[in-house]
Amino acid sequence: MGQNESSGQSTFEWVRSHYDETEMKCAECGYVDEEGSWTSEANGKEIVYRHECPSCEAVRVHTFSLGE
Repeated sequence: MGQNESSGQSTFEWVRSHYDETEMKCAECGYVDEEGSWTSEANGKEIVYRHECPSCEAVRVHTFSLGE
């Protein structure tokens, strides 16, 4: 993944930061997780971003497949 020139973050880190800033309201219960963060994992084939609501434990996942 490339480097984001304006912030010095990798694209991987930039996407996680974007979710931390824009997707912290739980779609299930409406709780806004101001203290939490999305996690991310990569296995060479895909990148998975995940967040669990601390209020109702609903899990949201965004998965990106990496090209071959």
